[in-house]
Amino acid sequence: MTPLFSPCSGCSHPAIKAAKQCKTAMALANDGRAGEAEALLKTAMGGLRRAGMPMMKAKILNSLALVYAQQNRHLQARRCLSSSLRIVAGHVGTDNWLYARIAANRDSLAA
Repeated sequence: MTPLFSPCSGCSHPAIKAAKQCKTAMALANDGRAGEAEALLKTAMGGLRRAGMPMMKAKILNSLALVYAQQNRHLQARRCLSSSLRIVAGHVGTDNWLYARIAANRDSLAA
């Protein structure tokens, strides 16, 4: 039986690369390096534009929103979360825990 995904450390699949960048960016943000985190998340987003992976894009938008919220850039955070909600609604609907969680995060931001 052939595995669905080959276990490769240097795999360049856009989703794997974006997931690694997202994880690294959140570690940077947690270390107080929000500028670097933002830049890395934007790089990850750019790599996905050509790949057509909307749910991964939604994940990166959520992470970018967290970075913006840490910097009290609530308008930018709200925009990212709203974009993420549109993606999630279009792919898995609105009656699910993911949509509810993102909406709650957006609604908890200061106006």
